[in-house]
Formats: sequence, structure tokens, C-alpha cells
Amino acid sequence: MTPRVVAIVPAAGRGVRMGADKALLDLAGVPAIARVVQTCRDAGVDDVLVVRREGAEPLPAGLAVQAVVVPSGGEMADSLRAAERALPEGVDVVVVFPVDHALVAADTVLALVAAVRMGAGVALPLFRGRPGHPVAFARAVFAEIAEPTAVLRDLVRRAPSRVRALPTSNPWTLADLDRPEDHRAAVCALHGGPLPTVAQMFAHRSHRAYAPTPVPKAQLERLVDAARHASTSSWIQAYSVVLVQDAEQKGACARLCSGQAHIAEAPVFAAVCADLHKLAAACGRHGASLQTQSLELFLQAVVDAALLGQNLQLAAEAEGLGACMIGAARNHPLELAQLLALPPHCFVLFGMAIGVPTDDPVPRGRMPLPGVLHWERYDAAAADAAIDGTDAVIRAWAARTNAERGGYQGKPVNLDKGWSERIAAAWGEGSSYLAARRTLADELRRLGFGLG
Repeated sequence: MTPRVVAIVPAAGRGVRMGADKALLDLAGVPAIARVVQTCRDAGVDDVLVVRREGAEPLPAGLAVQAVVVPSGGEMADSLRAAERALPEGVDVVVVFPVDHALVAADTVLALVAAVRMGAGVALPLFRGRPGHPVAFARAVFAEIAEPTAVLRDLVRRAPSRVRALPTSNPWTLADLDRPEDHRAAVCALHGGPLPTVAQMFAHRSHRAYAPTPVPKAQLERLVDAARHASTSSWIQAYSVVLVQDAEQKGACARLCSGQAHIAEAPVFAAVCADLHKLAAACGRHGASLQTQSLELFLQAVVDAALLGQNLQLAAEAEGLGACMIGAARNHPLELAQLLALPPHCFVLFGMAIGVPTDDPVPRGRMPLPGVLHWERYDAAAADAAIDGTDAVIRAWAARTNAERGGYQGKPVNLDKGWSERIAAAWGEGSSYLAARRTLADELRRLGFGLG
């Protein structure tokens, strides 16, 4: 008889901490149990036994698994003992694959099975020095679970010499689906791009051309949900996001933001707001008046909103979208607040165009690190010297942009101007930015920010 590999998937729990049956959790459109089964099939597992409690919801149709039903309220060891009794003949390797670890990849299962077939009694994955799941057993070793008091841990620990730990780069061997936040993390990982977070930061570029492809509402909700977990000063959470998808409304937003065409072109315009309205309402519930004249409170709201906005852009980029922050949202704060029906004590700090990018801008690079990073004390000489380096960076960007893209936004870039010349023109006398926002402080006061 040809040796067979069988996977046992414990999925009999009620998911009390999760608040739902873990086997049926939606993971980017696919139930968790279906992902586990598919991973097993991809790894060449012959049979899959899924342990379910009495009265549980039925598994999705078409899974081609054998269900092992156990009484409600038992422990995992009870599930494993029931599955052990149901194992078919000819099994040489048993893989215990909890549904909690639905994002483990097939290559991990393949490696574990191979290790057992090469003589290990137990094979388990090791992520950053910590053992995880699934775990593969030689059939004779797994039979020890039939002992009345045995638990899975006993099979692994009672004879260390028969255990082989296989290093893996898959964090989902450790991270299980136990709580709602674990579910959110799993869904985000399934939608995420291939780059680690730090690499994604280095890859940032502002995009100003977008495909008409709509961004699904569920994806936008997920991105904002992630973004709002940014740090917040004293837990005030002084931010809000207004997402605009309606073409006419986006066009109106674009007109109030210097007429930037990519705002109307992008499928989504996100208005990132510094929002003290909810704080004022909270104070009012307890007979207090929010001190909106406080410059400190204003700064806290601005910082909170900026942190959320940066998180939102990074999250969008991690899922393959492009984005561009829109500072021109501060050109007409009163009109934009009216357009978006913002309450008192709330204004659009900046906007953000979001969508599937169609452009491929040359990265601009950044100021040399010594101009930003100081040790123990600020090094003014290093910062001053970094200006020369930044001039060189911007000139190199201009030359590459002209050569590879035919210019920037349809126009050749001046190769003679460095960063310092551009800063002097943008923020010295005659600044168009300052002229466009010369009434900003007064308009913010009219929106309910006293500014001290």
C-alpha cells in the first residue's frame, strides 16, 4: 500500500474570542477552512480530516474532506483523539494543521512532511527561534495521542531527539486567528504587496495619473481602519477622513484645490481632517467647554491627522495603490468645509488622491541622511553641508526625469535649479504658496479654531 499523508484540521472550537466560527472566517473572499484545505492539496496531502463540533455550521460545499464530529465543549486533544481513530489505513505522516494558521503556505507543509519521511518523528516550523504550526508526525508517534491524558505538547516534548525544527520565514506559523485584530491582520496581509514595510517606505512616490478602476469600498474601509491605529496624542484621536468617490463632488474638490486634474481623475479623494468636533461634543456631555483657543490643542489635532494620513498613504501603497497628498486643500478651507459638510472645529488639513496608478515617476530621493539624523546634539554644520547634497540630488532627479520621462507633468525640468533655489522661490518673498493661504489663520478661526 502506498504511504499516505493525512492532515488533521482541528476546527471544533466556538471562536469565543474571535466572535465567530474560525473555520468560516472570510479571508479575502475565501473561508479559512478552504484556504487550509487548498494548502494541503498544493502540498500533496492525500486526505484531510476536519474536526467539527456537534451543531456547528456546515462547511462550504465542494471541499472534499472528511468531517469528524465531536461533542461540543471538548479540548483540542479530544479532537485529535477522535481524528486519530478515524485515520485511514496506510498513513505514514500526520500533519496537525489548526485552522487558526490558515495563512501558512504549502512549502512549509512540504518541508515538514519531507523531514518526517527522512526519519524525524516530529517536524515543526521555527520562526525567529519560536516553534509554531502546523506540526507533522510519524504515524507511530501520533498514535501516542490516544493515551487518555496526552496532549499535543507531550508528543513534541517527551523525546526531544526525535524532533526536527525547520526554520521558516513565514510568520503565520506563529500568528494565529484568535481575536478580531488577528483576522484584520490576516486580511491585510492577503491584500498586501510583496515589500516589507521599511522597503515600502523607501519605494514611496507621489502618483498623479490614475486608471479609472474603482477602489472597492471594503478595501477603503480596511485602509482607513488600519490608518486610524496610528499614534494619537493622549488618545484624543482628533482626526476624521471624508472619502469622496462621486465624480461631481470630486470635481468640486479639485476646483478648490488649485484645479489639480489628478484629483478628479483618481477614483478616490480622501479629505484628511484635523477634527476637534468630537472632543467638543465629549466636553459638552460633561458640562465643560473645549478650549479651542489653545495652540497646543490645535497642534495635537494637526499632528494626529498627519500621522493618520501618512499611515493611510503607506497602507494604500502596500496594497498596490498609488496616492498623492494634496496640500492645496488648505487654499480654500471654508469652501471645502462647506462642500464636505464639516461640523464646527473641523477642517481639511490635506487631501489625498488614491487609485491604481498609471504613471511611473522617477523617485526624487531625499536630503542626505546627515542633514536629518543627528547624534546627541543638533549638528548645524552637517545640516548646512547637506544642502549642497540636496541640490545635487534634485539636479540628478531633473536630468533623469527629462531623459527618461520627457519632463515632469509634460514640461522639461530646469536642470540648473537645485533644492535650495526651489525652496527660496517657493517660500521666500513672493511665495505663491503663502499668497494662496494668506488668510488661512483667519479662516481657521471662523471654522472654530481659536489659535490662541
